[in-house]
Amino acid sequence: MRTQVFVAVILLTVVACAPFSQEMMREVQKDVAFTDVLAAPDAFTGQSVIWGGVIIETVARADDTLVIVRQANLDFQKQPMNTDTSSGRFMIRYSGFLDPAIYTGDREVTVIGRVAGKEERPVGDFRYTYPVIESREIRLWGKRKPKSPYYYDPWYWGPYPYHPWHYRPWYRNPYWW
Repeated sequence: MRTQVFVAVILLTVVACAPFSQEMMREVQKDVAFTDVLAAPDAFTGQSVIWGGVIIETVARADDTLVIVRQANLDFQKQPMNTDTSSGRFMIRYSGFLDPAIYTGDREVTVIGRVAGKEERPVGDFRYTYPVIESREIRLWGKRKPKSPYYYDPWYWGPYPYHPWHYRPWYRNPYWW
């Protein structure tokens, strides 16, 4: 009995940590590639996709909000990874208000939604065709903390505790803040 309760609690905890609801994840067609939709957005209209990337610009309008995103591949948690590479851009149309002060440039976002065609907008002097996604669920990820450039073995303190070239103790290490 104890084992069953323990397993049930663990399963509920794992499900509660998911960034998107299971019903939305079931609707997503995993075989629809971003590059295919970018090439012919009208051919994929109405299909459910999950995409993510880095926000370029957010435009709040009277009846909806447009978020322009530079696409990035997603990791196992559906968070954008390796944001230095991209296959292009896409546009999220959110029926409601998203604050442009919060949804600012260089923030990571993941969206589940349906392909709603395309929209052409200028990028400098170039006319770029954006695939448009009607947002069903959207997740704004927190800012990533910079990683420490130094490796410190937590079990080795060196020849004496407060070596001047090390950031010991932990509360003096600027990477813990």
